[in-house]
Amino acid sequence: MPTISFLEGLLLGAGLLVALGPKDTFVIKNSLQGYSAITLVAICALSDVLLITLGVAGLGLLVASTRWAMVSAMVFSIGYLLYFSFQALRSAFASSASFAVAGTLPEKTKPAFGVVRMALFHSLLTPYAWLDTVLVIGSVSATKEGEAKIAFAAGAMLASFIWFIFLTAGARLAAPLFRARRAWQVLDLVVAVSMMALAAKLLSDYPWQIP
Repeated sequence: MPTISFLEGLLLGAGLLVALGPKDTFVIKNSLQGYSAITLVAICALSDVLLITLGVAGLGLLVASTRWAMVSAMVFSIGYLLYFSFQALRSAFASSASFAVAGTLPEKTKPAFGVVRMALFHSLLTPYAWLDTVLVIGSVSATKEGEAKIAFAAGAMLASFIWFIFLTAGARLAAPLFRARRAWQVLDLVVAVSMMALAAKLLSDYPWQIP
């Protein structure tokens, strides 16, 4: 039934995407700094659409069935998360001078092209970006056929759009709170802890033992 499959995709997409990952924190910080919400939503959500399409088309199931590919994806994803966590910690405890130089104050300190480039990097060129979209959603979609599979993918895609619209809108509403450096430090600490938690979850969830 397409309607039920659509709701399943929407709920699965929401459950996977509603977590403070590297791409999400990138969107929050750049929304706070005043960059175009439409541009950020379009890049991040449309990238998810592309990756979900690849997963539903069969790439996710193919990768999931290849052990070396899965292990490589997990290792690189964990390393990426830990690196991102370290960067957030360094930003949180930076001196006032380096805090301003790093561009973490709520000002447009980076060119628009640089923001677009980093949005594409976080959305498409990191292993972690592929885990939920291509591997998990793609593998689950393999249990469905025809219209049900299309509806399932559409639900997951809609969840991505809703999530990034929520992030950008929420960041704009919270912008007055981030005029103080302390608020940015708290955000960086939350990001660091979230990245460590995601890395720990990958370590605990994945069956590393050779069968």
